[in-house]
Amino acid sequence: MLRDLALAAKAACSKEDQESLVPVVQQLRDLGEIALKKGLLALESELSQIKDPFLKLGIQLIVDKTEAENVQDILDSDIYYNESNGRELLKKIIIREGLLRIQAGDTPRNILICTKIFLGKLEPNQTNWQAS
Repeated sequence: MLRDLALAAKAACSKEDQESLVPVVQQLRDLGEIALKKGLLALESELSQIKDPFLKLGIQLIVDKTEAENVQDILDSDIYYNESNGRELLKKIIIREGLLRIQAGDTPRNILICTKIFLGKLEPNQTNWQAS
């Protein structure tokens, strides 16, 4: 997990922006479920449906069997050196965390828990936080 206060400040966004990222958290959980049940290579069939370029990059790196440390370095470089702020930066941080957990073989429930933590302003009853 990224623990950088300056980065966290740049990723600060409104409650509404955080709510708009709930589908990303759920998508990561769903991708984790596919990976857990069918293996990481099964994620390749999901690539055509993924619109977000950062998420697509991460999935492609995982499917290509890139070492976890290198995946982390590539995603971190994008986060630190591209000019994202607010909602877009928070989205990348959430995606990074989810992808690293998917690659590590975490359960969908753990992926959900570890990604929704970034949406701290949201109450559990405001969203559909069901773990598969």
